[in-house]
Amino acid sequence: MTDNDGSWWESDKKEQSSQTSSDKPKSVFSGDVSSFSTPESVNMAQIKDPNKFLVSQFLVGLILIPIIASFLMSFIILSSERANDNWYYDGKSDPNFDGSVTINNEDFNTAEIYFDIPSFSLEEIDNNDLYFYTSVDSYNQGSWDDYGGCWWEIEDGFYSYVQSEDGEFWYPMNCWGSLENYDFYFQKNGRTMTYATNFESQINYISVDGDEDMSASFILLSFIPFLIPVAYIGMIIWSFVTKKKSLGIGLLGGIIIAPFSFCFSMIFLSFLFWDA
Repeated sequence: MTDNDGSWWESDKKEQSSQTSSDKPKSVFSGDVSSFSTPESVNMAQIKDPNKFLVSQFLVGLILIPIIASFLMSFIILSSERANDNWYYDGKSDPNFDGSVTINNEDFNTAEIYFDIPSFSLEEIDNNDLYFYTSVDSYNQGSWDDYGGCWWEIEDGFYSYVQSEDGEFWYPMNCWGSLENYDFYFQKNGRTMTYATNFESQINYISVDGDEDMSASFILLSFIPFLIPVAYIGMIIWSFVTKKKSLGIGLLGGIIIAPFSFCFSMIFLSFLFWDA
């Protein structure tokens, strides 16, 4: 009886000691502590120095951006000059006066000519403070005494007119030289001009010229060149604020490059616009 109790007690103690030893944590790490890296140390290694000089950004600011800006400004300036070309002119040689009209009980020969001009009426031209001029020329290359002409411009006023038998209004022209003793009248109907005269010989040349309002494209193109330098200065400020000092230094140097690039662009584009 005594032996059985002792064996039971000893076996129970062995089970407790085995459970206690199994519950103890075991160390699985080995090596030096300095061999481990923390996330903070990894991120610090990946951060780039904002003050580091980058040649690529410097060259972009020094060469590429000034060339693009100067080329764009040259193109816009030349385009605006073309858009501002609101002057028109057209002329016809040796017109045929094959029509007729009666003015002040006198028969006149008439020539109806289509010109490539705006279709403004004389009233619209006067109300918009535009310019309009038309002239008639007669000349003989062998004698200066046979040279003469007639003209009319909007400053003469279109309120002075005569009325033909068919109820049409005609504006008298001022004549000089060999045409001084003859009467010339005209009327404008859109792009068609009709001239009437009692001069029986050949009229050599008739012309019309004037101007029209500036287009909206010209106003816009005239404003854009002022924005390009402002944008350039803004880019310089932005590059330093965003710690892109290499780009900012290049843009500062580009101020010296830009005038030369602008002159070259103007010369190059002028040939293209001239041919066009």
